[in-house]
Amino acid sequence: MAIYKRGNVYWYQFVFNNQRIQCSTKQGNHRVARQIEAAHRTRLAKGEVGIEPPKKVPTLAEFGPRFKAEIKVHCAGKPRTIAFWEQKLMRLLEFTPLASAPLDKINKSLIASYVQKRHGKVAVATINRELATLRRILYLAHDWNEIAAVPRIKMLKGERSRDFVFSHQQEKSYLEATPQPLKDVAILLLETGLRLGEALALKWTDIELDAANGKKLGFLFVREGKSKNARRHVSLTPRAKRCLLIDHWRVSQSTFSQTLPAIHTW
Repeated sequence: MAIYKRGNVYWYQFVFNNQRIQCSTKQGNHRVARQIEAAHRTRLAKGEVGIEPPKKVPTLAEFGPRFKAEIKVHCAGKPRTIAFWEQKLMRLLEFTPLASAPLDKINKSLIASYVQKRHGKVAVATINRELATLRRILYLAHDWNEIAAVPRIKMLKGERSRDFVFSHQQEKSYLEATPQPLKDVAILLLETGLRLGEALALKWTDIELDAANGKKLGFLFVREGKSKNARRHVSLTPRAKRCLLIDHWRVSQSTFSQTLPAIHTW
C-alpha cells in the first residue's frame, strides 16, 4: 500500500524513476494524507522538484549522544535513572556490529547476534534491560522521523523472580540488629510500603501526624517517585506514627532525610 499508518500519523511510499520515495504526511486523516501523496507524485511528474538524496540514517553510536541528552531532560532530578540508561547504552555500544549499524538496519537478526554474544555471560534480566534500552532508543528515533519502523524486540524468558516475603521473625531479628536511624526508616518502609527514595525525599511539611480528612492516624504525602502514579497520600499505621513522633522530637530540621545520615550507603 502506498499509504500506511505509523502510530497516529500516515506515511506514504512509492517508486519514482526506480527510486523509493518515503515521507510522513504528519496527518492523522487518511483523506488528507492521500491528497498529500498525490500532490507529491504530481510535482515529481511535472519535474517541479527533484528527488531528494536519501537521508543519512545515523548509526547507533552516532545517535547515542542524542539519546543521552533526551534522557537527562526527561529524567531530570533522577541521577540514578540517568546512570542506568547510560550504562545500558554503553553495553550496547560495546558490540561493534550493533554500534556501527544504521538505526534502520537494526533488525531481528542483528539483535539475535547481540543476545547470543551476551547470553551465558550475564543474567537474563541484564540482557532484557539492555534490550529494553535498545527498544527505547529505536522508538525515540522513530518519533524523531529518523527511521520509519521499529523492529519487534522480544524479551528473553527465564528471569529470576525478585519477590521476597519478609517473615515476622526475620523482621524482628532485623530490627533488633539495626541501629538508628536505619531502624526507624525500616519501620516506616514496612508500615507504609514506600520506596527508599520516597522516604528519603519526605519533608516534615509532607507529614500530618494528627487525624484529618477522614484519616484515623494521620498521613504522609509522597510528592514524586519512580512513576507518575507515585504521587499519593499514604495513611499511617500506629507503629509508623509512633516512629515519626519520636523522630519529630529528635530533630528540628525541616527535611526528613536530614534525620537519616548515610542511609544510601547501607
